[in-house]
Amino acid sequence: MNVMSSLPLFMLLSQMPRSRPYTLASLRNEPGQPPEQLPGRLPGQSCGQPSGQPSGPSFGQPSGPSSGDLSGKVFCGFWFGWNPQVSLTSIPPEYNLICVAFVEPNAEGVLTFAPYMDEDEFIAGMESLKAEGRAVLLSLGGAHEGIILRESDKPLFKDELMRLIERYGFNGIDIDLEGASISAGDNQSVVPAVIREIKDFYRSQGKPFIVTMAPEFNLLRGYAAPYKPFLQDLEGYYDLIFPQYYNQGADGIWSDEYHMFLSQNDNEHKAEFLYTLTNAIVTGTNDFLQIHADKFVIGLPASPLSAINGYVENPDDVRWALDRLEAEGHGIRGLMTWSINQDSVNGYEFVQRYAPMIFNA
Repeated sequence: MNVMSSLPLFMLLSQMPRSRPYTLASLRNEPGQPPEQLPGRLPGQSCGQPSGQPSGPSFGQPSGPSSGDLSGKVFCGFWFGWNPQVSLTSIPPEYNLICVAFVEPNAEGVLTFAPYMDEDEFIAGMESLKAEGRAVLLSLGGAHEGIILRESDKPLFKDELMRLIERYGFNGIDIDLEGASISAGDNQSVVPAVIREIKDFYRSQGKPFIVTMAPEFNLLRGYAAPYKPFLQDLEGYYDLIFPQYYNQGADGIWSDEYHMFLSQNDNEHKAEFLYTLTNAIVTGTNDFLQIHADKFVIGLPASPLSAINGYVENPDDVRWALDRLEAEGHGIRGLMTWSINQDSVNGYEFVQRYAPMIFNA
């Protein structure tokens, strides 16, 4: 046993350079032993957070294998059919979950989906991805703020989603409502109700159906968090949540541990931001709704041009955050990016940087 291995975990963390990844083995007193608890922390209590119960409602209780056909680690990317165009068959194999953008209003105001490419080519690409064992979801919304559903629209909305799922062979639905579309009309009740009915339909046939959401991280904060109705109404139905850690500028989270406000656009403290925000959400502290780690995926931009802000300059910041979460018993499911298309233009940097972290951890 060396001197460093005999120190408490808190001291080990504080003495390790943030730019150098640490591993589970480096945090153990002896090989094969579990990590120590942080001093003064109850089992399961988050680092740097008040003791006691989570500050917000808890969603996504651990349930073992996903209720869909997706298990293990997740490396997710959003794909779109417009420029820069990337064929479905050329998507790197590391992307085992693909969200196709987007269901949005057409010229007649009907919520539907168009692949922005030859339909036969799109269907062939879908079949190829599924034959490789990858899951492909249809994503609803995006930055489009013109999505307004009323209770009377529910039958048509459901029928159209079912038609698209059957026509193209999607494995599930992703909710990516943003801006005014989150709470417009009856969206917060109609969207969850329709998705529950669709998942129940496929469950009755013994078929898996994956449900995910990609909220901006600030939409998970506070008693009246905008995504709270979706999480509540889809409890027991959703499989993964991909909070977007981008486009929020100076927004962020206060850290008692670091005695500072960690903003999303502060590259100097990016590792601390990634860890602290994720830890707060998976433990339901710091006024965030709780999303359990086994259903949690961090969303990051694929390149500096993929989002207004939020790009991670140093990939070691991501590794540091992921390793620390794992060491503290809050290992998450994986990473998501917007977008596969922009990753392709950037030489698939996102795949090269992060797929080994997720699958070879």
